[in-house]
Amino acid sequence: MRDERDLKAEQALTALHIPFVRYEHEAALTMEDCEDIGKDIGACHMKNLFLTNRQGTDFYLVLMDGHKSFRTAEVSKKLGVARLSFATPEQLRERLNLEPGAVTALGLLFDTARAVTVALDTDVLKYPYVCMHPCVSTASLAIRPEDLLKFLASRGNTVVQMQIEGASIA
Repeated sequence: MRDERDLKAEQALTALHIPFVRYEHEAALTMEDCEDIGKDIGACHMKNLFLTNRQGTDFYLVLMDGHKSFRTAEVSKKLGVARLSFATPEQLRERLNLEPGAVTALGLLFDTARAVTVALDTDVLKYPYVCMHPCVSTASLAIRPEDLLKFLASRGNTVVQMQIEGASIA
């Protein structure tokens, strides 16, 4: 039986008329696990990071090219936040109803307060498709970058587009 969050993610995309390609797979918790998912259609599996400020009062979902390494200082500076760190698993569950290893833009479906700021690496928009988990780590959905923007706009969260320079690890 499929997880309710997974079903809600697919229903939200369908309601927005966003086509997707679904990939079923073993739990993919790291970028290495995701490396081949969507490769057949030229998809980039995004690196999705859930961060918070020092006080734990502001939250940020970083969506970036999975081939890049993440540098906290760079993203902190571009967002104008003194110091970012990874949010706790409890904060992730409370804000986005997600478990570690399944962080995804689709988790914004559960941010009813629209309090999470999205930091989007513009390099992900260069791929024909981007892959993300549908709120669980045992599947991935590939959508077109313009549909990712459409989904983000539908949620009403603040979205900050930026070029993240992180060195490529591909």
